[in-house]
Amino acid sequence: MVLASQENLVYGIKLSSVGPARVTGSDVVHNPSGMDLAMKLHYLRGVYFFDSQAAQGMTTNRIKEAMFTWLCVSYWTCGRFRRSESGRPYLKCNDCGVRYLEAQCDKTLDEWLGLDCSLQKLLASNQIIGPELFFSPVVLFQVTYFKCGGISLGLSWSHVLGDAFAASDFINGLGQVMSGQEISKLPNYAKPNTNVQQKLAKNPSPSPLSIRHVDSVGDYWISPNNCKMETFSFAVTATQLNNLQVKILGPIQSNQIPIFELICALIWKCIATVREGPQPKLVTICKTDTNKRTEGECSNSQTISTVEADFRVSDMDPKELANLLAKQAGQNEKTRIEEAIENENGVADFVVYGANLTFVNWEDVDFYGLEVKGHKPVCVHYNIQGVGDEGAVLLLPAGAKEFGDGGRVVSVILPENEVFGVKSELRKNDLLFGNELE
Repeated sequence: MVLASQENLVYGIKLSSVGPARVTGSDVVHNPSGMDLAMKLHYLRGVYFFDSQAAQGMTTNRIKEAMFTWLCVSYWTCGRFRRSESGRPYLKCNDCGVRYLEAQCDKTLDEWLGLDCSLQKLLASNQIIGPELFFSPVVLFQVTYFKCGGISLGLSWSHVLGDAFAASDFINGLGQVMSGQEISKLPNYAKPNTNVQQKLAKNPSPSPLSIRHVDSVGDYWISPNNCKMETFSFAVTATQLNNLQVKILGPIQSNQIPIFELICALIWKCIATVREGPQPKLVTICKTDTNKRTEGECSNSQTISTVEADFRVSDMDPKELANLLAKQAGQNEKTRIEEAIENENGVADFVVYGANLTFVNWEDVDFYGLEVKGHKPVCVHYNIQGVGDEGAVLLLPAGAKEFGDGGRVVSVILPENEVFGVKSELRKNDLLFGNELE
């Protein structure tokens, strides 16, 4: 691992705002659904790295010109939050724009990718919504220029706008505009479920197990942690995955349990082994059924369910845990979550990621769909800000240029004092092969 001080690694930051090229209209508002409001304390941070060849001509003027056009379609991202008389947040689509940051870095792209992955937070703004809602952008875009001529494009996306699929569609659409292509996925803004209140009055559902109520944060939309959280990431190639499947499941059953559940089972066991106090027996599973997702849908459409073990997780065979995750995932709690929000008139604050140990499947998100003039990013890094103390595990597609087709990147967000022990357990279980992303 190459160590580096964070001071002065990224410098010369310039701020501006970019809005749509035409006025959206007067008094245009968006009312987030209960599911959207449940995610409002979470943020997605994505960083896309392009080499010097791909970055040629990717000037500030060219990027901003494309954004002027794209934001006419994605006008929600230019709005600011307000509160109604009842206190429920809504988004006023007033064309205030997305925040645009330009920065410099004296490292080459290869040198940067050799640094600790926690430094990626310097390439995408960590700004959150609040404490003054009417001034806070919901999307921020950062362009960082490296010494070698390469660049990174950083996306800071408020989860209240939509899930990882929505964030990916947003930046991929911008890439299509920059390349002079016809936009393939126009945003499809989902409408709130107006039947939730009616269902709530007639047949209230049990409280959801996948979310945690937190003390009111007011207009500063982030939930404080009780401990310092740390992120580490590692890649697993297709060959390593195949070997892992055969080792744990056997040659006959190696394809009967999906990769996501297999990796999550191993990490669940490792965390349970290391964690002091009660083991994490209740876990949350976040997925998106791409067959049911509407093209270009801009909402929080992920399914959220829970799995509970009635045994000591650290004593279990990974195969049994994988089967439990694959076959006993509970019912989608989306409706229950929406009802919990509506019960509080949309003003209560909740944590989803990290309320329980949370496994998030992003395997099918088109992170490498951002293409500019025929060039794709050499590397994409995504993370979640605002994860609760129980931690989260993200499974992403790996870049084909780095790890070949079929690989995965695993990002693990845990309390700082658990990271060393979990890494050690992962190595014992043949999941961490010295391929940690520095």
